[in-house]
Amino acid sequence: MTKKSGLETDPEILAITGVYNALKGLEADAQQRVLEYVSRKLHLIPSTDTHPPAEMTSADEGEALSRSTDLVDSAEADLDGISPVAKKWMKRNGLKADQLSSMFSLGVDEIDLVAKKVPGATKKDRMRSVFLLKGVAAYLGSGTARVSHDQIKEACLHYDAFDNTNFSKYLKTMSSEVSGGKEAGYTLTARGLTEATELIRKELTPKGSGG
Repeated sequence: MTKKSGLETDPEILAITGVYNALKGLEADAQQRVLEYVSRKLHLIPSTDTHPPAEMTSADEGEALSRSTDLVDSAEADLDGISPVAKKWMKRNGLKADQLSSMFSLGVDEIDLVAKKVPGATKKDRMRSVFLLKGVAAYLGSGTARVSHDQIKEACLHYDAFDNTNFSKYLKTMSSEVSGGKEAGYTLTARGLTEATELIRKELTPKGSGG
């Protein structure tokens, strides 16, 4: 038998949940602006200024509300098309949509790898990067880090990472990170997704910042 607890129907808990969900995708300064504006509207913050308290004009209120709404809409729009499981992965690893958008085509029906270049000094290294990053692109869109052979080949050619003679040989060195084959397609293993995450972190870290 299932029985709803008092917490699940408590108006205060529901309000807290709603506020949290609305603010969690915003930057800290944007969260602060929204909270301050709502608090003023509800007269929750007593004025401590030496100047007489000034009510916001209708125009000011409209502008503040519009800015807050735009921020919320923008944050939610950045996550459009991203699978629920990938959203959890992003949150768990501290990755934000505006960061990933420099590498992946977020906000479209089919998320793809769009980075200007991929890491690697050799074709073998770049091929590994293509596998990992294309896997993440698929993961973001569908929740499954699986790509076809044709997709991999096209990306490898684009990033100068395709070595037809040694393709199978290089692929064997990635057996712990990539499973599958030409017919069924390739899927990142758990380790592959972890390695892809680290690769993305490294690429998103400003050069020379250390760490």
